[in-house]
Amino acid sequence: MLDAEKLKQLKEEGHITEEEYLDEKKRLAANILKRNNPAHAKNGIIYIVLAWFLGTLGLHNFYAGYWGRALVQLTMTIVAPWFLYIPLLIVGIWIFGELLFVNNGPHKVPFKGNRKIIMLLRIIAVVVFILLFANTRLIIDEYNISSPEMPSATETDIIFKQ
Repeated sequence: MLDAEKLKQLKEEGHITEEEYLDEKKRLAANILKRNNPAHAKNGIIYIVLAWFLGTLGLHNFYAGYWGRALVQLTMTIVAPWFLYIPLLIVGIWIFGELLFVNNGPHKVPFKGNRKIIMLLRIIAVVVFILLFANTRLIIDEYNISSPEMPSATETDIIFKQ
């Protein structure tokens, strides 16, 4: 592949004409612009859907090209049972943040896709999160689920006096 210096050298040595030089220069510029064009941009809608349904496995980050993040999320999900599922809670919060705020691939290439649909999916994600949280609170309140209460001072005194 020719670069600008080689092209100029060929023109100076007389191997190509001025017209060929200009044509090759335009082609070279078009290739450079094509490389900088987000032709390899990932779809933001797919990213959000993957984050919502398979986010704990890091598949949305594998899709977007964030390999490091994806491997950390996958590892934390796999080891979660050995650590009382606390890493899974951390990954869930992390994914929710990515779902709302990540707009670019790893090379600052913006996601493609209809921006209105992407915003709608993000709003739906927030609404579903709020509804799930509210529903959980209702279940806890309805069934009076709480942590075991500590015995009062008088009950403790009775236990120790016996």
